[in-house]
Amino acid sequence: MIAIFGGITYRTTRNFLGAAEWRTHSWKMLEMQHLLTSHLIEAENGVRRFIISGKETDLKPYIESGSKLTEEFSALELLSADRPSQKEKLKEIKPLILEEISLLNAAVVAFKTSGAEPAAKVLTDGNEETKMAGIKEKLLNFEESEQSLLMQRTENIQQIAGSTTMIIVLATLVSAFFLVLAGFLILRDISARRRAEEALAEEHNLFGNIMDALPDQVFVKDMDGHFVIDNIAHRRFLGAGSIDHVEGKLEADFFPEEVAVKYDALAEKVIQTGEPVLNHEDVVVDGKGRVTWLSMTKLPLRDTDGKMIGIVCVSANINQRKENEEKLRMAAAQLQRSNSELQEFASVASHDLQEPLRKIQAFGDRLRLKCGSSLGESGNDYLERMQDAARRMQTLLHDLLTLSRVTSKAQPFQKVKLGEVLRQVASDMEVRIEQLGARLEIESLPEAEVDASQMRQLFQNLISNALKFQRPGVKPEVIISSKVFDGEEQTIPACMPGDKVCRISVRDNGIGFDEKYAERIFTVFQRLHSRSEYEGTGIGLAVCRKIMERHGGTIVARSSEGEGATFIVTLPMKQRIKEANE
Repeated sequence: MIAIFGGITYRTTRNFLGAAEWRTHSWKMLEMQHLLTSHLIEAENGVRRFIISGKETDLKPYIESGSKLTEEFSALELLSADRPSQKEKLKEIKPLILEEISLLNAAVVAFKTSGAEPAAKVLTDGNEETKMAGIKEKLLNFEESEQSLLMQRTENIQQIAGSTTMIIVLATLVSAFFLVLAGFLILRDISARRRAEEALAEEHNLFGNIMDALPDQVFVKDMDGHFVIDNIAHRRFLGAGSIDHVEGKLEADFFPEEVAVKYDALAEKVIQTGEPVLNHEDVVVDGKGRVTWLSMTKLPLRDTDGKMIGIVCVSANINQRKENEEKLRMAAAQLQRSNSELQEFASVASHDLQEPLRKIQAFGDRLRLKCGSSLGESGNDYLERMQDAARRMQTLLHDLLTLSRVTSKAQPFQKVKLGEVLRQVASDMEVRIEQLGARLEIESLPEAEVDASQMRQLFQNLISNALKFQRPGVKPEVIISSKVFDGEEQTIPACMPGDKVCRISVRDNGIGFDEKYAERIFTVFQRLHSRSEYEGTGIGLAVCRKIMERHGGTIVARSSEGEGATFIVTLPMKQRIKEANE
Protein backbone atom coordinates (compact mmCIF):
# COMPACT_ATOMS: atom_id res chain seq x y z
CA MET A 1 0.00 0.00 0.00
CA ILE A 2 2.84 2.39 0.82
CA ALA A 3 4.42 1.57 -2.60
CA ILE A 4 1.13 2.18 -4.45
CA PHE A 5 0.47 5.45 -2.70
CA GLY A 6 4.08 6.40 -3.29
CA GLY A 7 3.73 5.77 -7.04
CA ILE A 8 0.52 7.80 -7.26
CA THR A 9 2.09 10.61 -5.28
CA TYR A 10 5.20 10.56 -7.48
CA ARG A 11 3.08 10.80 -10.65
CA THR A 12 0.91 13.66 -9.37
CA THR A 13 4.00 15.43 -8.14
CA ARG A 14 5.60 15.17 -11.58
CA ASN A 15 2.43 16.63 -13.14
CA PHE A 16 2.51 19.39 -10.59
CA LEU A 17 6.13 20.22 -11.37
CA GLY A 18 5.43 20.14 -15.13
CA ALA A 19 2.51 22.52 -14.78
CA ALA A 20 4.66 24.75 -12.61
CA GLU A 21 7.35 24.82 -15.30
CA TRP A 22 4.79 25.79 -17.95
CA ARG A 23 3.53 28.59 -15.74
CA THR A 24 7.10 29.82 -15.25
CA HIS A 25 7.49 29.66 -19.05
CA SER A 26 4.42 31.88 -19.50
CA TRP A 27 5.79 34.37 -16.97
CA LYS A 28 9.05 34.56 -18.95
CA MET A 29 7.15 35.15 -22.18
CA LEU A 30 5.10 37.94 -20.61
CA GLU A 31 8.24 39.48 -19.14
CA MET A 32 9.97 39.35 -22.55
CA GLN A 33 6.91 40.86 -24.26
CA HIS A 34 6.88 43.74 -21.72
CA LEU A 35 10.60 44.38 -22.35
CA LEU A 36 10.03 44.36 -26.14
CA THR A 37 7.21 46.90 -25.84
CA SER A 38 9.22 49.07 -23.45
CA HIS A 39 12.31 49.19 -25.67
CA LEU A 40 10.21 49.92 -28.79
CA ILE A 41 8.61 52.90 -27.01
CA GLU A 42 12.02 54.09 -25.73
CA ALA A 43 13.45 53.96 -29.30
CA GLU A 44 10.53 56.00 -30.67
CA ASN A 45 10.77 58.58 -27.85
CA GLY A 46 14.54 58.86 -28.29
CA VAL A 47 14.20 59.71 -32.04
CA ARG A 48 11.48 62.28 -31.36
CA ARG A 49 13.56 64.00 -28.65
CA PHE A 50 16.57 64.01 -31.02
CA ILE A 51 14.55 65.67 -33.80
CA ILE A 52 13.29 68.32 -31.37
CA SER A 53 16.55 69.05 -29.50
CA GLY A 54 19.20 68.03 -32.03
CA LYS A 55 21.30 66.61 -29.16
CA GLU A 56 23.18 63.39 -29.84
CA THR A 57 22.71 62.31 -26.21
CA ASP A 58 18.94 62.01 -26.83
CA LEU A 59 19.67 59.22 -29.34
CA LYS A 60 21.18 57.02 -26.63
CA PRO A 61 17.86 55.29 -25.69
CA TYR A 62 17.17 54.75 -29.43
CA ILE A 63 20.60 53.22 -30.02
CA GLU A 64 20.49 51.00 -26.90
CA SER A 65 16.87 49.92 -27.41
CA GLY A 66 17.37 49.32 -31.10
CA SER A 67 20.20 46.85 -30.45
CA LYS A 68 18.04 44.97 -27.90
CA LEU A 69 14.85 44.77 -29.97
CA THR A 70 16.19 42.12 -32.30
CA GLU A 71 17.59 39.99 -29.47
CA GLU A 72 14.40 40.20 -27.42
CA PHE A 73 12.16 39.42 -30.38
CA SER A 74 14.31 36.40 -31.25
CA ALA A 75 14.12 35.23 -27.61
CA LEU A 76 10.35 35.67 -27.63
CA GLU A 77 10.10 33.63 -30.88
CA LEU A 78 12.20 30.90 -29.28
CA LEU A 79 9.92 30.77 -26.20
CA SER A 80 6.83 30.59 -28.47
CA ALA A 81 8.22 27.74 -30.59
CA ASP A 82 5.81 25.18 -28.99
CA ARG A 83 2.78 27.48 -29.15
CA PRO A 84 1.47 27.81 -32.74
CA SER A 85 -1.11 30.49 -31.99
CA GLN A 86 1.38 32.75 -30.29
CA LYS A 87 3.96 32.02 -32.93
CA GLU A 88 1.54 33.18 -35.64
CA LYS A 89 0.91 36.42 -33.78
CA LEU A 90 4.64 37.07 -33.63
CA LYS A 91 4.92 36.51 -37.39
CA GLU A 92 2.37 39.28 -37.89
CA ILE A 93 4.17 41.60 -35.46
CA LYS A 94 7.72 41.08 -36.78
CA PRO A 95 7.42 42.94 -40.14
CA LEU A 96 5.64 45.80 -38.41
CA ILE A 97 8.50 46.15 -35.92
CA LEU A 98 11.12 45.99 -38.72
CA GLU A 99 9.19 48.60 -40.68
CA GLU A 100 9.00 50.84 -37.60
CA ILE A 101 12.74 50.52 -36.99
CA SER A 102 13.43 51.32 -40.67
CA LEU A 103 11.20 54.40 -40.47
CA LEU A 104 12.97 55.64 -37.34
CA ASN A 105 16.37 55.11 -39.01
CA ALA A 106 15.21 57.13 -42.03
CA ALA A 107 14.07 59.98 -39.79
CA VAL A 108 17.49 60.05 -38.03
CA VAL A 109 19.31 60.12 -41.40
CA ALA A 110 16.99 62.85 -42.73
CA PHE A 111 17.68 64.99 -39.68
CA LYS A 112 21.42 64.63 -39.98
CA THR A 113 21.43 65.44 -43.72
CA SER A 114 18.56 67.93 -44.13
CA GLY A 115 17.39 69.06 -40.71
CA ALA A 116 14.41 68.73 -38.39
CA GLU A 117 11.60 69.54 -40.83
CA PRO A 118 12.47 66.82 -43.37
CA ALA A 119 12.98 64.34 -40.50
CA ALA A 120 9.54 65.15 -39.07
CA LYS A 121 8.03 64.84 -42.55
CA VAL A 122 9.51 61.34 -42.85
CA LEU A 123 7.71 60.31 -39.66
CA THR A 124 4.48 61.98 -40.76
CA ASP A 125 4.45 60.57 -44.29
CA GLY A 126 5.30 57.14 -42.98
CA ASN A 127 2.31 57.16 -40.60
CA GLU A 128 4.66 56.35 -37.74
CA GLU A 129 2.01 56.89 -35.04
CA THR A 130 -0.49 54.61 -36.76
CA LYS A 131 2.10 51.88 -37.18
CA MET A 132 3.19 52.13 -33.55
CA ALA A 133 -0.43 51.91 -32.41
CA GLY A 134 -0.89 48.76 -34.51
CA ILE A 135 2.23 47.17 -33.04
CA LYS A 136 1.04 47.95 -29.48
CA GLU A 137 -2.41 46.52 -30.21
CA LYS A 138 -0.98 43.25 -31.53
CA LEU A 139 1.47 43.02 -28.58
CA LEU A 140 -1.45 43.60 -26.21
CA ASN A 141 -3.40 40.85 -27.98
CA PHE A 142 -0.36 38.59 -27.57
CA GLU A 143 -0.24 39.45 -23.85
CA GLU A 144 -3.94 38.76 -23.31
CA SER A 145 -3.64 35.34 -24.96
CA GLU A 146 -0.66 34.50 -22.75
CA GLN A 147 -2.43 35.76 -19.62
CA SER A 148 -5.41 33.53 -20.41
CA LEU A 149 -3.12 30.56 -20.85
CA LEU A 150 -1.35 31.46 -17.58
CA MET A 151 -4.67 31.47 -15.69
CA GLN A 152 -5.55 28.04 -17.08
CA ARG A 153 -2.20 26.63 -16.00
CA THR A 154 -2.57 28.18 -12.52
CA GLU A 155 -5.94 26.48 -12.12
CA ASN A 156 -4.39 23.20 -13.28
CA ILE A 157 -1.65 23.60 -10.67
CA GLN A 158 -4.23 24.22 -7.93
CA GLN A 159 -6.23 21.16 -8.98
CA ILE A 160 -3.11 19.02 -9.07
CA ALA A 161 -2.01 20.38 -5.67
CA GLY A 162 -5.44 19.62 -4.19
CA SER A 163 -5.50 16.09 -5.52
CA THR A 164 -1.91 15.54 -4.41
CA THR A 165 -2.74 16.77 -0.89
CA MET A 166 -5.83 14.56 -0.76
CA ILE A 167 -3.81 11.53 -1.86
CA ILE A 168 -1.08 12.24 0.68
CA VAL A 169 -3.63 12.72 3.50
CA LEU A 170 -5.48 9.57 2.51
CA ALA A 171 -2.24 7.62 2.27
CA THR A 172 -1.15 8.95 5.68
CA LEU A 173 -4.46 8.05 7.33
CA VAL A 174 -4.55 4.57 5.83
CA SER A 175 -0.91 3.94 6.66
CA ALA A 176 -1.43 5.30 10.20
CA PHE A 177 -4.44 3.01 10.64
CA PHE A 178 -2.50 -0.06 9.64
CA LEU A 179 0.50 1.01 11.72
CA VAL A 180 -1.74 1.48 14.78
CA LEU A 181 -3.34 -1.89 14.09
CA ALA A 182 0.06 -3.51 13.77
CA GLY A 183 1.26 -1.79 16.97
CA PHE A 184 -1.84 -2.96 18.82
CA LEU A 185 -1.31 -6.52 17.69
CA ILE A 186 2.33 -6.37 18.78
CA LEU A 187 1.61 -4.76 22.17
CA ARG A 188 -1.13 -7.32 22.87
CA ASP A 189 1.51 -10.02 22.91
CA ILE A 190 3.66 -8.31 25.58
CA SER A 191 3.45 -10.21 28.85
CA ALA A 192 1.79 -8.88 32.00
CA ARG A 193 5.13 -9.13 33.79
CA ARG A 194 6.75 -6.68 31.37
CA ARG A 195 3.89 -4.20 31.78
CA ALA A 196 4.15 -4.48 35.54
CA GLU A 197 7.91 -3.87 35.38
CA GLU A 198 7.42 -0.74 33.27
CA ALA A 199 4.73 0.58 35.61
CA LEU A 200 6.98 -0.17 38.57
CA ALA A 201 9.87 1.67 36.91
CA GLU A 202 7.67 4.73 36.28
CA GLU A 203 6.44 4.71 39.84
CA HIS A 204 9.99 4.32 41.11
CA ASN A 205 11.12 7.27 38.98
CA LEU A 206 8.20 9.41 40.14
CA PHE A 207 8.82 8.43 43.74
CA GLY A 208 12.51 9.28 43.38
CA ASN A 209 11.73 12.70 41.88
CA ILE A 210 9.29 13.48 44.67
CA MET A 211 11.80 12.42 47.32
CA ASP A 212 14.60 14.48 45.76
CA ALA A 213 12.33 17.53 45.67
CA LEU A 214 11.78 17.37 49.44
CA PRO A 215 14.09 19.58 51.56
CA ASP A 216 13.99 17.08 54.45
CA GLN A 217 16.06 13.90 54.60
CA VAL A 218 14.07 10.84 53.52
CA PHE A 219 15.45 7.30 53.43
CA VAL A 220 14.33 3.69 53.75
CA LYS A 221 16.19 0.89 55.58
CA ASP A 222 15.61 -2.85 55.51
CA MET A 223 15.30 -4.95 58.65
CA ASP A 224 19.09 -5.33 58.89
CA GLY A 225 19.70 -1.57 58.81
CA HIS A 226 20.93 -1.36 55.19
CA PHE A 227 19.93 1.69 53.19
CA VAL A 228 17.48 0.78 50.39
CA ILE A 229 16.68 4.19 48.95
CA ASP A 230 17.18 7.82 49.95
CA ASN A 231 16.94 11.35 48.59
CA ILE A 232 19.47 14.05 47.74
CA ALA A 233 19.07 15.80 51.10
CA HIS A 234 20.06 12.60 52.96
CA ARG A 235 23.02 11.94 50.67
CA ARG A 236 24.15 15.52 51.25
CA PHE A 237 23.94 14.89 55.00
CA LEU A 238 26.01 11.70 54.66
CA GLY A 239 28.49 13.36 52.31
CA ALA A 240 27.75 10.75 49.61
CA GLY A 241 27.76 11.51 45.91
CA SER A 242 24.96 9.29 44.51
CA ILE A 243 22.53 6.52 45.41
CA ASP A 244 25.13 3.95 44.37
CA HIS A 245 27.35 5.16 47.20
CA VAL A 246 24.53 4.68 49.74
CA GLU A 247 22.44 1.69 48.64
CA GLY A 248 23.21 -1.41 50.73
CA LYS A 249 25.42 0.52 53.20
CA LEU A 250 25.05 0.82 56.98
CA GLU A 251 25.27 3.86 59.26
CA ALA A 252 28.67 2.52 60.38
CA ASP A 253 29.97 2.97 56.82
CA PHE A 254 29.59 6.75 57.16
CA PHE A 255 30.02 7.55 60.87
CA PRO A 256 32.19 6.45 63.82
CA GLU A 257 30.87 3.47 65.78
CA GLU A 258 29.52 5.46 68.75
CA VAL A 259 27.67 7.86 66.42
CA ALA A 260 26.31 5.00 64.26
CA VAL A 261 25.00 3.18 67.37
CA LYS A 262 23.17 6.34 68.42
CA TYR A 263 21.53 6.66 65.00
CA ASP A 264 20.54 2.96 64.90
CA ALA A 265 18.98 3.07 68.38
CA LEU A 266 15.77 4.76 67.21
CA ALA A 267 15.47 2.43 64.22
CA GLU A 268 15.94 -0.57 66.48
CA LYS A 269 13.20 0.70 68.77
CA VAL A 270 10.77 0.89 65.85
CA ILE A 271 11.71 -2.62 64.68
CA GLN A 272 11.32 -4.07 68.18
CA THR A 273 8.02 -2.42 69.08
CA GLY A 274 6.45 -1.89 65.66
CA GLU A 275 5.45 1.59 66.84
CA PRO A 276 6.56 4.82 65.12
CA VAL A 277 8.86 7.38 66.72
CA LEU A 278 7.54 10.86 65.95
CA ASN A 279 9.39 14.19 65.95
CA HIS A 280 12.31 13.06 68.08
CA GLU A 281 14.69 16.02 68.42
CA ASP A 282 18.40 15.47 68.90
CA VAL A 283 21.80 16.96 68.17
CA VAL A 284 23.62 14.94 65.50
CA VAL A 285 26.83 15.14 63.47
CA ASP A 286 26.68 14.94 59.67
CA GLY A 287 29.16 13.31 57.31
CA LYS A 288 31.36 16.42 57.32
CA GLY A 289 31.51 16.65 61.11
CA ARG A 290 29.07 19.57 61.44
CA VAL A 291 26.76 19.62 64.47
CA THR A 292 23.10 19.84 63.46
CA TRP A 293 19.73 19.80 65.18
CA LEU A 294 17.35 17.28 63.60
CA SER A 295 13.70 16.42 64.17
CA MET A 296 13.49 12.69 63.31
CA THR A 297 10.42 10.58 62.54
CA LYS A 298 10.80 6.83 61.95
CA LEU A 299 7.85 4.71 60.76
CA PRO A 300 7.52 0.93 60.22
CA LEU A 301 7.34 -0.13 56.55
CA ARG A 302 5.03 -3.09 55.88
CA ASP A 303 4.20 -5.22 52.85
CA THR A 304 0.70 -6.02 51.57
CA ASP A 305 0.35 -8.77 54.17
CA GLY A 306 1.14 -6.40 57.02
CA LYS A 307 4.58 -7.86 57.69
CA MET A 308 7.27 -5.34 58.64
CA ILE A 309 9.97 -5.22 55.97
CA GLY A 310 11.87 -2.12 57.05
CA ILE A 311 11.55 1.44 58.31
CA VAL A 312 10.92 4.81 56.68
CA CYS A 313 12.83 7.76 58.15
CA VAL A 314 12.23 11.49 57.73
CA SER A 315 14.60 14.01 59.32
CA ALA A 316 14.17 17.79 59.20
CA ASN A 317 16.90 20.32 59.90
CA ILE A 318 15.62 22.52 62.75
CA ASN A 319 18.70 24.65 63.35
CA GLN A 320 16.80 27.81 62.42
CA ARG A 321 13.88 26.87 64.64
CA LYS A 322 16.19 26.23 67.57
CA GLU A 323 17.87 29.58 67.02
CA ASN A 324 14.46 31.26 66.92
CA GLU A 325 13.38 29.41 70.08
CA GLU A 326 16.54 30.57 71.85
CA LYS A 327 15.92 34.15 70.71
CA LEU A 328 12.32 33.85 71.88
CA ARG A 329 13.43 32.43 75.23
CA MET A 330 15.88 35.29 75.69
CA ALA A 331 13.23 37.82 74.69
CA ALA A 332 10.75 36.24 77.11
CA ALA A 333 13.35 36.35 79.90
CA GLN A 334 14.08 39.97 79.10
CA LEU A 335 10.35 40.73 79.08
CA GLN A 336 9.98 38.95 82.41
CA ARG A 337 12.79 41.05 83.85
CA SER A 338 11.18 44.16 82.42
CA ASN A 339 7.82 43.23 83.95
CA SER A 340 9.49 42.55 87.29
CA GLU A 341 11.21 45.92 87.14
CA LEU A 342 7.89 47.53 86.26
CA GLN A 343 6.20 45.86 89.22
CA GLU A 344 9.05 46.98 91.49
CA PHE A 345 8.64 50.50 90.14
CA ALA A 346 4.90 50.33 90.79
CA SER A 347 5.58 49.28 94.37
CA VAL A 348 8.11 52.09 94.83
CA ALA A 349 5.75 54.60 93.19
CA SER A 350 2.86 53.56 95.41
CA HIS A 351 4.79 53.58 98.70
CA ASP A 352 8.35 54.91 98.82
CA LEU A 353 7.90 57.89 96.46
CA GLN A 354 4.53 58.96 97.84
CA GLU A 355 5.65 58.96 101.46
CA PRO A 356 8.05 61.93 101.03
CA LEU A 357 5.33 63.80 99.14
CA ARG A 358 2.85 63.27 101.98
CA LYS A 359 5.45 64.62 104.44
CA ILE A 360 6.08 67.64 102.24
CA GLN A 361 2.35 68.35 102.15
CA ALA A 362 1.92 67.73 105.92
CA PHE A 363 4.82 69.91 106.99
CA GLY A 364 3.74 72.54 104.50
CA ASP A 365 0.33 72.67 106.12
CA ARG A 366 1.95 72.97 109.58
CA LEU A 367 4.25 75.70 108.35
CA ARG A 368 1.24 77.62 106.97
CA LEU A 369 -0.65 77.30 110.25
CA LYS A 370 2.18 78.21 112.63
CA CYS A 371 4.32 80.56 110.58
CA GLY A 372 1.97 81.77 107.84
CA SER A 373 1.63 85.26 109.26
CA SER A 374 5.38 85.73 109.65
CA LEU A 375 6.22 84.47 106.14
CA GLY A 376 4.62 87.38 104.46
CA GLU A 377 2.91 87.45 101.06
CA SER A 378 6.00 86.29 99.15
CA GLY A 379 6.71 83.42 101.55
CA ASN A 380 3.11 82.18 101.44
CA ASP A 381 3.22 82.28 97.64
CA TYR A 382 6.37 80.11 97.62
CA LEU A 383 4.74 77.73 100.08
CA GLU A 384 1.61 77.46 97.91
CA ARG A 385 3.71 76.72 94.80
CA MET A 386 5.64 74.04 96.70
CA GLN A 387 2.47 72.27 97.84
CA ASP A 388 0.92 72.59 94.37
CA ALA A 389 4.00 70.94 92.85
CA ALA A 390 3.79 68.15 95.45
CA ARG A 391 0.11 67.56 94.54
CA ARG A 392 0.97 67.41 90.82
CA MET A 393 3.78 64.97 91.59
CA GLN A 394 1.38 62.80 93.58
CA THR A 395 -1.15 62.82 90.71
CA LEU A 396 1.58 61.96 88.23
CA LEU A 397 2.74 58.99 90.33
CA HIS A 398 -0.87 57.81 90.66
CA ASP A 399 -1.35 57.95 86.87
CA LEU A 400 1.94 56.15 86.21
CA LEU A 401 0.89 53.46 88.68
CA THR A 402 -2.41 53.13 86.82
CA LEU A 403 -0.53 52.72 83.51
CA SER A 404 1.76 50.02 84.91
CA ARG A 405 -1.14 48.08 86.43
CA VAL A 406 -2.85 47.61 83.02
CA THR A 407 -0.82 44.40 82.65
CA SER A 408 0.62 43.76 86.12
CA LYS A 409 -2.73 43.94 87.96
CA ALA A 410 -5.01 42.84 85.13
CA GLN A 411 -8.12 40.73 85.79
CA PRO A 412 -9.20 37.68 83.70
CA PHE A 413 -11.38 38.24 80.63
CA GLN A 414 -15.07 37.57 81.28
CA LYS A 415 -18.33 38.12 79.45
CA VAL A 416 -19.42 41.60 80.41
CA LYS A 417 -22.34 43.77 79.35
CA LEU A 418 -20.55 46.91 78.18
CA GLY A 419 -23.74 48.95 78.50
CA GLU A 420 -23.91 48.29 82.24
CA VAL A 421 -20.24 49.22 82.69
CA LEU A 422 -20.82 52.49 80.85
CA ARG A 423 -23.92 53.31 82.91
CA GLN A 424 -21.92 52.77 86.15
CA VAL A 425 -19.26 55.19 84.88
CA ALA A 426 -21.96 57.75 84.03
CA SER A 427 -23.43 57.33 87.51
CA ASP A 428 -20.03 57.94 89.14
CA MET A 429 -19.55 61.11 87.07
CA GLU A 430 -23.12 62.37 87.56
CA VAL A 431 -22.17 65.29 89.79
CA ARG A 432 -19.55 66.62 87.37
CA ILE A 433 -21.91 66.18 84.43
CA GLU A 434 -24.59 68.23 86.22
CA GLN A 435 -22.08 70.94 87.17
CA LEU A 436 -21.07 71.39 83.55
CA GLY A 437 -24.64 71.12 82.25
CA ALA A 438 -23.41 68.38 79.91
CA ARG A 439 -25.57 65.99 77.89
CA LEU A 440 -24.44 62.35 77.82
CA GLU A 441 -26.19 60.19 75.20
CA ILE A 442 -25.55 56.42 75.41
CA GLU A 443 -26.77 54.01 72.73
CA SER A 444 -27.04 50.23 73.17
CA LEU A 445 -23.70 48.41 73.67
CA PRO A 446 -23.16 44.63 73.19
CA GLU A 447 -21.79 41.95 75.49
CA ALA A 448 -18.08 41.04 75.05
CA GLU A 449 -15.23 39.17 76.75
CA VAL A 450 -13.26 41.93 78.49
CA ASP A 451 -11.61 42.97 81.76
CA ALA A 452 -14.51 44.84 83.33
CA SER A 453 -12.38 47.08 85.57
CA GLN A 454 -10.16 48.15 82.65
CA MET A 455 -13.13 48.85 80.36
CA ARG A 456 -14.57 50.96 83.20
CA GLN A 457 -11.30 52.89 83.34
CA LEU A 458 -11.30 53.26 79.53
CA PHE A 459 -14.80 54.76 79.43
CA GLN A 460 -14.06 57.03 82.40
CA ASN A 461 -10.90 58.41 80.76
CA LEU A 462 -12.64 59.03 77.40
CA ILE A 463 -15.69 60.73 78.95
CA SER A 464 -13.49 62.84 81.28
CA ASN A 465 -11.41 63.84 78.29
CA ALA A 466 -14.55 64.88 76.37
CA LEU A 467 -15.85 66.96 79.32
CA LYS A 468 -12.49 68.63 79.97
CA PHE A 469 -11.63 69.89 76.47
CA GLN A 470 -14.74 71.99 75.84
CA ARG A 471 -15.26 75.28 74.05
CA PRO A 472 -16.02 78.26 76.32
CA GLY A 473 -19.71 79.04 76.55
CA VAL A 474 -20.79 75.77 74.90
CA LYS A 475 -22.44 73.04 76.95
CA PRO A 476 -20.65 69.72 76.51
CA GLU A 477 -22.29 66.93 74.52
CA VAL A 478 -20.96 63.37 74.48
CA ILE A 479 -22.53 60.69 72.27
CA ILE A 480 -21.49 57.04 72.67
CA SER A 481 -22.57 54.53 70.00
CA SER A 482 -21.53 51.03 68.87
CA LYS A 483 -21.72 48.70 65.91
CA VAL A 484 -20.86 44.99 65.44
CA PHE A 485 -18.97 43.78 62.34
CA ASP A 486 -17.71 40.51 60.92
CA GLY A 487 -13.97 39.88 61.02
CA GLU A 488 -13.66 40.14 57.23
CA GLU A 489 -15.12 43.64 57.31
CA GLN A 490 -13.00 45.01 60.17
CA THR A 491 -9.68 43.35 60.96
CA ILE A 492 -7.83 43.86 64.26
CA PRO A 493 -4.81 42.02 65.74
CA ALA A 494 -6.74 39.48 67.84
CA CYS A 495 -9.46 38.81 65.25
CA MET A 496 -9.77 35.90 62.85
CA PRO A 497 -12.01 35.82 59.75
CA GLY A 498 -15.57 35.12 60.87
CA ASP A 499 -15.13 36.56 64.39
CA LYS A 500 -17.43 39.30 65.59
CA VAL A 501 -15.87 42.71 66.19
CA CYS A 502 -17.35 45.62 68.15
CA ARG A 503 -16.65 49.27 67.28
CA ILE A 504 -17.48 51.88 69.94
CA SER A 505 -17.42 55.59 69.09
CA VAL A 506 -17.16 58.37 71.70
CA ARG A 507 -17.97 61.71 70.00
CA ASP A 508 -17.92 65.16 71.62
CA ASN A 509 -18.47 68.80 70.57
CA GLY A 510 -15.31 70.16 72.20
CA ILE A 511 -12.32 72.13 70.94
CA GLY A 512 -10.98 69.25 68.82
CA PHE A 513 -7.39 69.15 67.53
CA ASP A 514 -5.35 69.01 64.34
CA GLU A 515 -5.51 65.42 63.09
CA LYS A 516 -1.76 65.39 62.43
CA TYR A 517 -1.45 64.93 66.21
CA ALA A 518 -3.83 61.91 66.21
CA GLU A 519 -1.02 59.49 67.18
CA ARG A 520 0.90 61.83 69.44
CA ILE A 521 -1.97 62.19 71.93
CA PHE A 522 -1.70 58.46 72.84
CA THR A 523 1.94 58.83 73.90
CA VAL A 524 2.78 59.09 77.62
CA PHE A 525 3.21 62.70 78.87
CA GLN A 526 2.29 64.16 75.46
CA ARG A 527 0.04 67.24 75.76
CA LEU A 528 -1.34 69.55 73.04
CA HIS A 529 -2.13 72.36 75.51
CA SER A 530 -0.33 73.94 78.47
CA ARG A 531 -1.11 72.93 82.07
CA SER A 532 -2.51 76.41 82.72
CA GLU A 533 -5.16 75.89 80.02
CA TYR A 534 -6.20 72.33 80.83
CA GLU A 535 -5.15 70.25 83.83
CA GLY A 536 -3.85 66.68 83.56
CA THR A 537 -0.65 64.63 83.22
CA GLY A 538 -0.97 63.43 79.62
CA ILE A 539 -1.25 59.76 80.66
CA GLY A 540 -5.00 59.09 80.39
CA LEU A 541 -5.09 58.33 76.65
CA ALA A 542 -1.88 56.29 76.91
CA VAL A 543 -3.68 54.12 79.49
CA CYS A 544 -6.61 53.73 77.05
CA ARG A 545 -4.31 52.51 74.26
CA LYS A 546 -2.54 50.07 76.58
CA ILE A 547 -5.91 48.66 77.66
CA MET A 548 -6.88 48.15 74.03
CA GLU A 549 -3.56 46.46 73.23
CA ARG A 550 -4.16 44.00 76.05
CA HIS A 551 -7.62 43.27 74.66
CA GLY A 552 -6.25 42.75 71.13
CA GLY A 553 -8.06 45.83 69.88
CA THR A 554 -7.29 49.35 68.67
CA ILE A 555 -8.13 52.94 69.53
CA VAL A 556 -7.84 55.83 67.08
CA ALA A 557 -8.84 59.49 67.10
CA ARG A 558 -10.52 61.61 64.40
CA SER A 559 -10.90 65.36 64.76
CA SER A 560 -10.67 68.87 63.33
CA GLU A 561 -9.84 72.02 65.27
CA GLY A 562 -12.98 73.59 66.74
CA GLU A 563 -15.28 70.76 65.57
CA GLY A 564 -14.99 68.23 68.39
CA ALA A 565 -13.27 64.86 68.44
CA THR A 566 -14.28 61.21 67.98
CA PHE A 567 -12.43 58.33 69.64
CA ILE A 568 -13.06 54.95 67.95
CA VAL A 569 -12.48 51.81 70.03
CA THR A 570 -12.42 48.48 68.16
CA LEU A 571 -12.17 45.18 70.06
CA PRO A 572 -13.04 41.49 69.48
CA MET A 573 -16.25 40.19 71.01
CA LYS A 574 -14.44 37.00 72.06
CA GLN A 575 -10.83 36.71 73.25
CA ARG A 576 -8.97 33.87 71.51
CA ILE A 577 -5.66 34.06 73.42
CA LYS A 578 -5.86 33.66 77.18
CA GLU A 579 -3.13 35.35 79.18
CA ALA A 580 -0.70 33.41 81.33
CA ASN A 581 -1.85 35.08 84.54
CA GLU A 582 -5.43 33.95 83.85
